[in-house]
Amino acid sequence: MALFDAFKNLFAKPDAAPKPLAPITPEPDPEEIMVPELSVADLRTAMTANQPLLLVDVREQYEWDQVRIANALHIPMNRVPDRLADLPRDRMLVIFCAHGSRSFGVTHFLREQGFNAHNLAGGITQWHIQGGPVEIRSGR
Repeated sequence: MALFDAFKNLFAKPDAAPKPLAPITPEPDPEEIMVPELSVADLRTAMTANQPLLLVDVREQYEWDQVRIANALHIPMNRVPDRLADLPRDRMLVIFCAHGSRSFGVTHFLREQGFNAHNLAGGITQWHIQGGPVEIRSGR
């Protein structure tokens, strides 16, 4: 009989109505980070117009060893704070990585330090897809 009572209690209606759940109050969004971005077309236009700019590649060494944009300054992302003195303040810096995510954060950091930094949307990947010249390591 105890088994029958346990089974019956399993399907029995509760005596009291359940308390309604309190609505979840979303936390306020942190301030959205905005950085200026250049498209590949914008960068090519600036380069053609000989605007004073410096390309800064913030990818890791092994990425740079595989493919790179000629004449870009290579400073891996984690080394940027130590290399601020190597960056000019009198011209625009175009920061890039593989796809534009890491460089977005570096661009934000550099702007906070007073640099005229812009993120290359899509990184070296979009640069190469859209016909930008790159140096590719041969072999392997």
